[in-house]
Amino acid sequence: MENQAPPTLSVRTPAQLGNLVREQRKKRRLRQDAVASLSNVSTGFLSDFENGKPTAEIGKILQVLATLGLEVLVSPRIAPATRQKARP
Repeated sequence: MENQAPPTLSVRTPAQLGNLVREQRKKRRLRQDAVASLSNVSTGFLSDFENGKPTAEIGKILQVLATLGLEVLVSPRIAPATRQKARP
């Protein structure tokens, strides 16, 4: 059986990213205080981040993502009509 790449998700808002992080943390059965400590951020920061605070510091966000085994991949935005037309 071949290793399949994990799914990639499109994130366009702070709230979407916060929700993704919360889901991943809970999936791993980790408490906010544990992830915050491992990420070297405060529990308050992690809570604000998970709740979509738009002014969260990018460096700290990257620390939290790394702790949860996540990373940021940046790609050009694809127009909605283009996404629907899959080419062989």
